[in-house]
Amino acid sequence: MDPTSEPTDGTSFSSGEVLRTETQSPIPATSDGDSAYDEWQSTSSSRTRPLSFSALNYPIEHGRRYHAFQAGSEYPFFHANCFFFFSIGAALTLLVAWFLAYMLPNDEVEMDRLDLMHELLVTVIGSQLFLAPVDGQKMHRALDLGTGTGIWAIELADKFPNIQVTGNDLSPIQPHWIPPNLKFEVDDIESPWSHTLPFDFIFGRYLITAIKDFPGLVKSAYENIVPGGWVEFQDFDLNLYCDDGTLPADASSLAWDKYIVEATGRIGTEPSPGPRLEACIRAAGFRNVTKRQFKIPLGAWPKDLALRQVGALYLTQMLEGLEGFSLRLMCDVLGWKDDEVRELLAKVRAEFVSGRHHIYMDYYVVYGQK
Repeated sequence: MDPTSEPTDGTSFSSGEVLRTETQSPIPATSDGDSAYDEWQSTSSSRTRPLSFSALNYPIEHGRRYHAFQAGSEYPFFHANCFFFFSIGAALTLLVAWFLAYMLPNDEVEMDRLDLMHELLVTVIGSQLFLAPVDGQKMHRALDLGTGTGIWAIELADKFPNIQVTGNDLSPIQPHWIPPNLKFEVDDIESPWSHTLPFDFIFGRYLITAIKDFPGLVKSAYENIVPGGWVEFQDFDLNLYCDDGTLPADASSLAWDKYIVEATGRIGTEPSPGPRLEACIRAAGFRNVTKRQFKIPLGAWPKDLALRQVGALYLTQMLEGLEGFSLRLMCDVLGWKDDEVRELLAKVRAEFVSGRHHIYMDYYVVYGQK
């Protein structure tokens, strides 16, 4: 996977618009669709999650468990006194947005998926936890934004016992047995930060659809990092791409992707932060900014063995996450019925698993120094 880098201009985040480079080479596809399916099946059936987590009594919606901390508190503008200034449709959308602080579940199924996603993303960037030229032996404090299951923060703390690592998230789903130089906090990273000491390294990964104001988040990072310290963000372009014409315009997967982007935009979060990260980091004042871009295949269809393995992992997490990605947004925001969503997802799964559609997504890693 050869990365390409090009500067982007502007810091405006308009949901649905994607600033995307076209300089990457297409991924050569295998001609053996059955072999691609078999490889994915083998990968998905042999995976287990090594960590044990405690469960809390969270809200249950659409058969899934969601976080409860500050649910909707980031939408203080919605108030009964201002309801009458909106049309009924706009008011209902705002009401839904008020409740959907974070769109994805936080149950055991989702934690399994997040741990698999960690394995995948570390592999994609060369079996590394980060790409910024940070000297771990000289770092003192590191912050993991939106830590999820905490697996990245745990591995960083294990690798560098000299660093005091902090991981924060809306949900306290992290394990209790952790390295002594690691602590987890329940916090909203888009609220004002209250850290008393600055950090040497601030890391944010896979925050797609969870953040409303990426420029503001990156600015907060700049204000809480030491001179000479580094920030690194990694994230996706949510759109599905195909270079060889094997994905028809009427594919169910393309329709599904369009609905997710639309619903995410309606609640005010950014569906495709990856292409915009470089502009945000530069605008915040960071220097020595570097962007790297990777293609992640969806399925084991590439000829290249390493990409086949990555694609198999990515397909596994996608199949595990489809309902979690879709039900809350499509039912609560777009007004679909539960059975209508599940019917569409059945078609999407069939397309993903078939291996006939050579789909990939773009993944961006951008880092800079204060």
